[in-house]
Amino acid sequence: MAVAKKAVAAKKTAVKKAPAPLKNPAVPKEELFAMPQQVKDWIERAGSIMKHQEGKIQSMETELKELRAYKKWATARITESDYGSRA
Repeated sequence: MAVAKKAVAAKKTAVKKAPAPLKNPAVPKEELFAMPQQVKDWIERAGSIMKHQEGKIQSMETELKELRAYKKWATARITESDYGSRA
């Protein structure tokens, strides 16, 4: 009896293997769609516009820094001038 109980316990604790996933070679991994030429042109044009605007923004930021530096210099020059000695 003791042997029979051990055999039953061993059967219950046996690990069942998961079934292997089914592979279907008929299903492609990635589906590619054809894009109309108008859409391709629109995307290319939008990318070109974005690059142009990025360049313009960078040049304007540089110009703004230069103008702020000039404003600081000009303000200091004007306010520090001694007009009393010229009168």
